[in-house]
Amino acid sequence: MATSDFAQNTVICSKGEPLRQLLIVRKGTIEANLGGHMYRFGQGDLLGLDAITTGSHGLTYTAASEDVSVFTHPYEDISTLETLLRENEEISNMVLNSMCRQMVMFLQYRATLKTEATRAYGIISQAYPLYEKLCNRFAFTAKKLPAVAGVTSPAEIDNVPDWVQEYYYGIKDLDPAIQKGFFAKKGIAMGFILGCSEEIVRILDASSNYQKYIEINSKVILSPTGFDLYSLISELHMESAGIGGADAAIDTLMNPMTAFLSNSVYVDQNNFKNRQAAYKEGLAKRGGRSAPVSADGTAAPQEKKNLADSVGTILKYAGYPEDQSNKFARLIIDYTKMPDRGSSDDVVHRMRRELTNMFNEIYKKALINSLNDTAVPTVIKMFLNFGYMDAALAGYENADYLYSIADSMTGDPERGVYTAAEWLKAIYRGQKEPCRNEFDQDYPAYIAELKQQKRFDKKEEERLLADCENKLMFEIDNIFPVVNKLTFGRITTFCPIFSDNNVQRGLEASLITPDLIRQTFGEITAVDFSAFYRETMFSNAEIGVPRETVHVEVMPEVILMPNVGVRGIMWQDIEGRKRTTPARMFAPLFLLVDLKPLLVRLTGEFRWEMCKRVQGSRWQDVTEPSLTSEYCDYLQFYKHNRDLSTEIKATVKQELTRARNNYKNVFVQNYTEWVLFEANGSPRINRFARRLLMTYSPFALSIRQGLAQNPQYAEPLKRFNFKNQQREHHLSRLIQKLNQTGMEVPQELKDELKFVKS
Repeated sequence: MATSDFAQNTVICSKGEPLRQLLIVRKGTIEANLGGHMYRFGQGDLLGLDAITTGSHGLTYTAASEDVSVFTHPYEDISTLETLLRENEEISNMVLNSMCRQMVMFLQYRATLKTEATRAYGIISQAYPLYEKLCNRFAFTAKKLPAVAGVTSPAEIDNVPDWVQEYYYGIKDLDPAIQKGFFAKKGIAMGFILGCSEEIVRILDASSNYQKYIEINSKVILSPTGFDLYSLISELHMESAGIGGADAAIDTLMNPMTAFLSNSVYVDQNNFKNRQAAYKEGLAKRGGRSAPVSADGTAAPQEKKNLADSVGTILKYAGYPEDQSNKFARLIIDYTKMPDRGSSDDVVHRMRRELTNMFNEIYKKALINSLNDTAVPTVIKMFLNFGYMDAALAGYENADYLYSIADSMTGDPERGVYTAAEWLKAIYRGQKEPCRNEFDQDYPAYIAELKQQKRFDKKEEERLLADCENKLMFEIDNIFPVVNKLTFGRITTFCPIFSDNNVQRGLEASLITPDLIRQTFGEITAVDFSAFYRETMFSNAEIGVPRETVHVEVMPEVILMPNVGVRGIMWQDIEGRKRTTPARMFAPLFLLVDLKPLLVRLTGEFRWEMCKRVQGSRWQDVTEPSLTSEYCDYLQFYKHNRDLSTEIKATVKQELTRARNNYKNVFVQNYTEWVLFEANGSPRINRFARRLLMTYSPFALSIRQGLAQNPQYAEPLKRFNFKNQQREHHLSRLIQKLNQTGMEVPQELKDELKFVKS
């Protein structure tokens, strides 16, 4: 056997590296890292036991001490190891003893992780239900912690049988002479080695799974975001001051959690110490407070303590003037007492209008104060995200539900879904530009108009164009009130304050989440695959591609407005002038109608508006074929269209009447039927409209193949396939030419070919 020497911190072999050599430690210490845990190997240890089974190393081995020396022996297959051990008894004994030690080392760490994972699971699975019970007992609304629902038992991630640990512990504890005699018997040594290798693969896999499990579930208990099991229980403790038995009951939840957090290597200890210090400080400050309770030790059953005087909390946080606050509070009381808050009566109408104006002003002030607040109160989050202001007005059950989800209610900005508060904050932070106002003016155009009116000079114009706070004011003043009313849908009875008379469907069932939005868009693009693709130009003269049209998918951004509504709005197709920026759509956070038809309609509107954008002033010019020009021509001259029967002409006339002669609305209705029904082979539109939609909004390949035998789709499919095959042929030849000349094919062309084949 050869010998190799390694300096300290030198990598001896890396994870994933094929097993080409047997490596036996001759001198020094070697370490292998598994998710931050260091396994240590010394004299006589055979490195990479798992690689005998898998063929490649599962760990990276590094020299941990000075003057590390390793015996090396070329390795081809298991017979190499068998020959080496048979011919060298000293090496054989050393390796087999080493394997017993290594097995115990791997098993001990797995057992430690298993214990910690089981503790984490026990804390989460027991503490949250007890937290809910205590909230009910002390008359508080329990907050929902969505992550709890995803926590499963760690037993499911470990496939190492229970007997394995006892078996290898037992062999290691054998008397050395007995152990040597045991392994000396023919076949036992190699069987042991192969069994060890297979078990180590399972043990390392289980250990890695346990590490991930503990890391993920530790964040359920103590999260960097500050919304976790620890925050729920500590908040309840601080709020339940003066309630008999509260301290002792909450301590039974907090103590095991504190012990777990303080000893776990997967917990950010600085974060934990800071949170613990804040918790203890809060407990100390609450000392003299007492909470009003009823004779049986609980609060009145209607309004929970943490929702008491929500209006006062919101007005104080917003810094609303005292005289106006008193007026607003009286209006809320009067409005709550109204027998019919949706009445068209003049008195109710004036009250709604006054409340709306004051609400918008309060919302603006509260939002501004929340922008740099690292600990926004839950009631304020309810106000900003749901429009909530008062438990009696919202309905006590509704208020409880809103409170329970307020801290966990977020959009998903990375995937283009925002709550209203998140959207406004993104504008304030310069991450997003304001929307166009109701006159289709974007922020720069609005500032330019004010300058033309000589409101300010050039220098001030430049400052305002870069001022994020002024952009925020533009969005709040010009877009927020309008869109909030439009998404509510019932404009004449609109009041932005959350009121139970508007809740005509369970809140949990009507809540729109980012996952639901992206799932629904996925269902739409599974039918209309090109819905959100934009044409753009690609050129690279160096490889001989002077100009090529390619398509880029840009999914829309959806902003969820703080109301219970029935309508979605396709507000703008692009941002500024760049065509590859996301469209912006608005929808109610609580939707009283089905989401899919709504998003299909908005997608249809987007297709129409995007085509108008691309075509410019010629969007109705039929000499330049496009979706809008051909649809306008079809609807404008349908009476003279010889391809349409008398019955179909009558149907088109009805469509135009229902759409008030608006061609866009007719298209959107046809598009909705196209995606929801025609894709399933259920004809709803006439064959002329079907041909236009197949041309400009074609179905995905799988649907086209399914409809190929349907005679009603044969002719439009034939037209589409012919044109598509020409495009595919062109791209294939271009890519083939680049490959033949040794040029690297740009990813844009590969993506375009994939798009054409969709």
